[in-house]
Amino acid sequence: MEMLLLGGIVRLPNGSLDFEAGHTLWWTTRWLLRVNRMLLVRRIQPLSEELFQFAIHDLQLPVTEELLYFLRSMASYMAMGHILACIWFITSEVALWRYGVSWLSTPGMLPFRTETSMATDISEAHRALSEAAPTFTLDSVSLAREYLRSLLFSLECISTLFYGDIISMNPMELIAEIVITFWSIYIYGALVGAQGEWIDSQARQEAAFEQNLGELQRFLNENDVPKGLKRQVKAYYARMWRRHQGKPEFASVANVSKALYEDVVFATQHDFAAQVRVFRALDENFLRGLLVCLDYVVCSEGEEIATKGDMDRSMYFIAQGRILVRMDSGESMRERGEFFGEFALLYGISRLETCMALSVAELYRLDHEPYERLLQDFPGYRRRNKQSWTAPAPQNHSMLRANNYAGKRKNTATTIIGSAPILARRACVRNLDAVTTQNIENEVPHTFVYKSTMEMMAQLQTMHPEEAKQLILKVRAGSRKRLSRDIAQDQDDDDDGMD
Repeated sequence: MEMLLLGGIVRLPNGSLDFEAGHTLWWTTRWLLRVNRMLLVRRIQPLSEELFQFAIHDLQLPVTEELLYFLRSMASYMAMGHILACIWFITSEVALWRYGVSWLSTPGMLPFRTETSMATDISEAHRALSEAAPTFTLDSVSLAREYLRSLLFSLECISTLFYGDIISMNPMELIAEIVITFWSIYIYGALVGAQGEWIDSQARQEAAFEQNLGELQRFLNENDVPKGLKRQVKAYYARMWRRHQGKPEFASVANVSKALYEDVVFATQHDFAAQVRVFRALDENFLRGLLVCLDYVVCSEGEEIATKGDMDRSMYFIAQGRILVRMDSGESMRERGEFFGEFALLYGISRLETCMALSVAELYRLDHEPYERLLQDFPGYRRRNKQSWTAPAPQNHSMLRANNYAGKRKNTATTIIGSAPILARRACVRNLDAVTTQNIENEVPHTFVYKSTMEMMAQLQTMHPEEAKQLILKVRAGSRKRLSRDIAQDQDDDDDGMD
């Protein structure tokens, strides 16, 4: 419809008007023809929703949805203020032409007070204002000031902070003021509600988290819990708050469909799954279900994650940090992408080792109940996981050999813990240093005897936990003895060759 203004034939007649009047009439007509665009207001909300999702998920901007919704509410507030300001100004201008008096022509409301009107004598001030009113014209006031004063009136109505510096001066303005006041009540309520929701979303979770932490702190104090444990508990809760604001992981998508939930978890944990070597051989469907079964765990430095002898059917995968695994035969280090506690989960035996975090560690725990539910859908992975998780693929043996010979001249006569007494009394075995002992412990799962035994155990449908435990201990001890003999013999042969 605006194209009608571009045609000289259909343009509104303004030949009898001067240039300024014709220009004003042209813009007024253009404004009237653009009123139909107000119908597009209903599309603002769905378009803003799409814009928010694009900014957060596609552009990955560091903002929260609550902040974006609050900014949208503020933008709506300003837009409503603009519309009310335009309605108030147009009504006042029409009323000024009709009644000859309006707040537009009242000194102190739109025009500035002159020095005469600021006189201390009240009667003199009234006389000066009366003399100035008939000679007032809107041309003497800039359009920007007219708009800003109208906007101030609308914002005062919306915020209920009406100071009376701009009031109605005729019946038409009085009716408009009443309508704007009722409209402002609705806008003010919507604004307060939006701001309240934003504050509630920010503070509600924090208040609940602090309340739980306060109850826990009171419980620890009443039961005389040692300070070391208190520090570990505080460090745990601080870590959980920084990661998820105290909420369980993926709590925001807990009510979606199962397929969508698995998609979200798989996309989020994909980088972690790529670090775990035993996950690389898993089918994608099984891996998706397995990642859903994992629970996030954070441990502080020096915290014991598992204790030898505990009946806890779960295993842990390391996402960040270092874990010290201490067994009767020695110690080993587990780092990012590795795991521990697999025998307790797979065979139901008591813990064979004590595991302690050497630094702040982020782990994912796999419990027995969700794992068994997953195996009901994928029964073939029961045997496969028993074999691959207990006897992982061999590492670089040449690097192991180099580490074994690295410290052979340090004269650190250490006895291999768990070796037979006769073997331990041999001079060649006593000369094995601590580094070699740790390397032997790391090499045990890659020996032929150990891998064959684990494969045999994986083939069995059922096996008593105590029998499985004794068999695992025996095969580990036998593998260590064989590795100790081989390395000690290699050292003797190397020494004889040097002589």
